[in-house]
Amino acid sequence: MPKPRVTLGRGRHRIGAPFRPVPSHRWDLAKKAAAAQLDQLEPAWLVYYGPGTRRFVAIAVWPAPRPLQVDAFTVEELRALMREAEVEAAIAA
Repeated sequence: MPKPRVTLGRGRHRIGAPFRPVPSHRWDLAKKAAAAQLDQLEPAWLVYYGPGTRRFVAIAVWPAPRPLQVDAFTVEELRALMREAEVEAAIAA
């Protein structure tokens, strides 16, 4: 016989509590917009912002010698890493 589940009676999920919708929140809209703009400016890269990691990510969509992904906390840092990766890939090819 399974053990009965013990609840502490806190939060929105307790038995008998009325249903209350949780308002949705859109996180880091400016950073997502900056990533979308950089994605438009860099056709050889897929650029996005990860709200969970709070980092900008770029993945090469051109034929690179190996899978290529760079990430950074700022768009400027990401662009610098993208240029470095392109140079290193050109040297390796």
